[in-house]
Amino acid sequence: MARTTSAPASGRSLPVALLQTVYLLLGLLAVSALAGVLMAAFFLPMVSAGSAAAKDGVDLFDSYPSELEVEPLNEASRIEASDGSLLAIFYSENRIMVPLEEISPHMQHAVVAVEDRRFYEHGGVDPRGMVRAFASNAAGGATQGGSTLTQQYVKNALLMDAVQRGDQEDQLEATSQTYGRKLREAKLALSLEKQWSKDEILNAYLNVAQFGPSQYGVETGARHYFNKSAVDLNPGEAALLAGVTNGPNQYDPVSHPEAGQKRRNEVLGDMRRDGYITDAEYEKYTSQPVEDMLDIKNVQAGCASAGTSGFFCDYVTRSLLNDPDFAPSYEERRQLLYGGGLTIRTTLDPKTQAAAVDIVNRKVPGDSQSGFGHSIVTVEPGTGKILTMAENRTFNPYADVKPGETAINYNVPKSLGGGSGFPVGSTFKPFVLQDWLEKDRSIYDKVNTERRPISRSPAKCLSHGAWRSGESWNPDNAVSVPIAPMEPALNATKFSINTAYTDMARQLDLCDIATTARKIGVVPATYDPYDPTTWEMPIEDIYKTELAPAVLVLGEVRISALNMAASYATWASGGTYCSPQAIEEVLDRNGDPMKISGADCHQAVEKDVADAMAWTLQQDLEDPRATGKGKIIEGHPAGGKTGTSGQQFHTWYVGFTRQMSTAVWFGHPNANVRPGGFAVDGEMLQRGKVWGNTVSLPTWQEYMTRAHQGLPSEPFPAAPAKPAGQSADAAQKGVVPDVSGMVLSQATSAVESAGYKVEVRNEASASVGKWYVIGTDPAAGTRLPEGQTVVIRQSTGKG
Repeated sequence: MARTTSAPASGRSLPVALLQTVYLLLGLLAVSALAGVLMAAFFLPMVSAGSAAAKDGVDLFDSYPSELEVEPLNEASRIEASDGSLLAIFYSENRIMVPLEEISPHMQHAVVAVEDRRFYEHGGVDPRGMVRAFASNAAGGATQGGSTLTQQYVKNALLMDAVQRGDQEDQLEATSQTYGRKLREAKLALSLEKQWSKDEILNAYLNVAQFGPSQYGVETGARHYFNKSAVDLNPGEAALLAGVTNGPNQYDPVSHPEAGQKRRNEVLGDMRRDGYITDAEYEKYTSQPVEDMLDIKNVQAGCASAGTSGFFCDYVTRSLLNDPDFAPSYEERRQLLYGGGLTIRTTLDPKTQAAAVDIVNRKVPGDSQSGFGHSIVTVEPGTGKILTMAENRTFNPYADVKPGETAINYNVPKSLGGGSGFPVGSTFKPFVLQDWLEKDRSIYDKVNTERRPISRSPAKCLSHGAWRSGESWNPDNAVSVPIAPMEPALNATKFSINTAYTDMARQLDLCDIATTARKIGVVPATYDPYDPTTWEMPIEDIYKTELAPAVLVLGEVRISALNMAASYATWASGGTYCSPQAIEEVLDRNGDPMKISGADCHQAVEKDVADAMAWTLQQDLEDPRATGKGKIIEGHPAGGKTGTSGQQFHTWYVGFTRQMSTAVWFGHPNANVRPGGFAVDGEMLQRGKVWGNTVSLPTWQEYMTRAHQGLPSEPFPAAPAKPAGQSADAAQKGVVPDVSGMVLSQATSAVESAGYKVEVRNEASASVGKWYVIGTDPAAGTRLPEGQTVVIRQSTGKG
């Protein structure tokens, strides 16, 4: 781009300075009739004596563009929770664009009074102002600008455009102290005045100008200095902001209160001069100390300012920056985030998020000497919406990290800000069970529970079609109830019998089990969920050496908590799997929706299989003898599974209702450390005695109970029908069945199968354990017409 030569800063001769002035003014004469009339009278002698100079001036003027072509200004983007509350803002320049009707008239008057009092009279260039400025400059006096608001807008727009494009040469040209720059700005200003109304130009100026050291646009300045919107500014506040514009650092009332106050009073004087305020208003606002006006609100950019939602915020930005549907390249996506003026509406539920943050930090303070981590993440079944994402740390992406701070998100895959995941323990067993059911087996089929070494297990995707080991693996159990040599798969799940699940895997195929898990979103946390090859590559390439019974079946594979919650949500939703989704929608600066990838929801599991999974996992939670220890969500049917990794380094509970699927993790994030020797909720942990139901399950129950307050109860499916030959104890229609000793969901299924409606009554009992069924009313064996109501009497314990 052509550049003009800057005049020397000092030592100019009067004739040279005047000649440059004439060049500029002659150029203006070619386009502005008003300017021509006024300036011709003043400079006619020189014009007559210098026709060659006049021609050169006109030629120079004609060489400049007549249309202002710039990209939209960088504008801050905001990330919001599901209720519209602000989580964080992102910007390269902190600017919030607002229409003129959302800017106080006092602010409009203040800027016009101090910057361009004849704004509504001129056509983009003010001849009187330019004459005064040029005469002063040419005579070696104080430097004056003489620029109108229109010219100032043009200058700022050109500079911001060059900055946004990273064009260093254009940045220098936009700020060079040359007559050529002034001439270009004047020509563009004259053109702009023919295209835009005065209100449009004033609004554009107020949105582009700098109103503080790092505040761009009047709305941002108002929020920073006064913690209010620009529409609410009074005359004193408007004068202070209008004065700051002339020297954002020099007149900053925080760093230089005396200079800021003096400048404010000068602007108020101009406003009084032009009739915008009265004498009484002038006295009122000039007498107010500038410190008393301020209510500083420092706004930080980025997720570090999102407080307890920092990790979720970081996940949102990484999701957007990795989304090819949002924009083709990473750099384009980043530019949109930091300058596109986006409104990013997320799925985060502030109520459940607050509950989760409170619980994990109370139970395991992030800065405790133990160093243990605790996290909660919740996904909505059927939509994939992430409602909660919390951990017992403060999000800090900077180098200076204090105890209790980290940038690692314990809930998510590595590519989205997490680590390498944590071993999930027996929470992986349900994926084996799903494959079992999909192979036409039943939860009532019995499997071997005896302990025996194995050195081979079917795996058709591996060499020779099997996993083999030179050293036999001899799994053991850690159950708290007597088990028979053969137990139904239902009991193998409820009591988490390792040997039974090993036997199930021998009847299946390890490659199929891994494929079943991947089908509903479960892959090792080191894989990128945004990379299509993650879901397309051979399953053996993903799991590699982890395609082994000890690792796969018993859950030593490292998976993110988010993927676990999303996969379990599949069973709660009747078989619909949805990829986790943190973003509801993205609106551009005009409020129009932008394209994003969104959640991929599809029927991944047949409904009867998903329903059987949900009912089976409900038994794990409802049966007090099972690993769920009867820690139900009162009033809300729920199911889930405990998990404890080898050596008890990591413990889990993953469970769901129809409305929420939640994964809870507890462990040391940086090393394999057995928990013990410190208290959780006032109870001392003992090494070797910490399981999935010791810390993670109580956390899950407390959180889910709080999260479900006020939500309707949504029932689970009935028990799966028993295969032919196993139905001897099926309910007889018209006869009240004997359900004593059952858990509630089993009793409900039996009573409904007999043709009755169910009502539950809780009663204290010294002989029947808590949450088990005492009996029915009317009693078992009573003949009762179908359609009547049978009361199930459930024990609440000794009372």
